[in-house]
Amino acid sequence: MPRAGIINTIKKVEEGIVKMSPYKDKIYLVFILLSVLFAMCFFQFFIMEPVFYKLQWHFSERFIGFLMALNGILIGVVEMVLIHNLEGRRHGLIYIVSGILITSLGFIMLIFLPAATASALIIVLLMTFGEMMSFPFMNTFWISRANDYNRGEYAALYSMSWSAAQVCAPVVGGVIISYGGFSLLWWALCGLSVVAAGGYYWLYRFTTN
Repeated sequence: MPRAGIINTIKKVEEGIVKMSPYKDKIYLVFILLSVLFAMCFFQFFIMEPVFYKLQWHFSERFIGFLMALNGILIGVVEMVLIHNLEGRRHGLIYIVSGILITSLGFIMLIFLPAATASALIIVLLMTFGEMMSFPFMNTFWISRANDYNRGEYAALYSMSWSAAQVCAPVVGGVIISYGGFSLLWWALCGLSVVAAGGYYWLYRFTTN
């Protein structure tokens, strides 16, 4: 092929890559919807769960602050080591599914465990490990879908999904509590998390077959 023909072919390929949009990536759009669903559930850990600890379990504000801080401390100490040991052993979507299911277990524990310090610590551990198992691999997934020409668009849509979840989470949590109290909220969050986990597992089966 003449040099000019090769150059034109390369330009066409590059133009095709540049025009690729995350809004036309159906797999990625499903991933984004699932991310919004799960994030909306997870953010209740920082929004409604402290209120629950204060109103229902009658914990002091200082202890509630410690529980929230414990989440960050565990992430700082454990997450990098955990991800380093897990990465590459299984598909990232499987870790996402596992993390979401662990988080859903934490929501259920809020219903069945007694109002005690040990119960709160167990729940924070479950929620934190669920977060560490899922969030890093969500980042890995969207990065794997992007390339040098559209990575910014993919990153923007992913960031927008989390912003949308942060806006919706307090409203959704408050509405559910107004209808059925905190117990209904925890059941609903568990159910929605399981739905999200099922969606991510479908993505795993669809993208690996």
